[in-house]
Amino acid sequence: MTEKEASNFERIGYLKNLPINADINNYESISVKNKDGKSTTLYRHIVKEKKFDDTTNFSSSWDVFNSLV
Repeated sequence: MTEKEASNFERIGYLKNLPINADINNYESISVKNKDGKSTTLYRHIVKEKKFDDTTNFSSSWDVFNSLV
């Protein structure tokens, strides 16, 4: 893995080493192979985000629809 690839992964939150006393279950991991065939494992903390979907905002959509009719 080149330095450029490593910095790209680090930019989006991947770490080369887990923090001390970190729970491995709270991290996702990927294995990246470099041109020499050596693989490096990178870790990223799993973030449980609440995904907002516009279908939950139906009343607002309904009001917009009725205003256009």
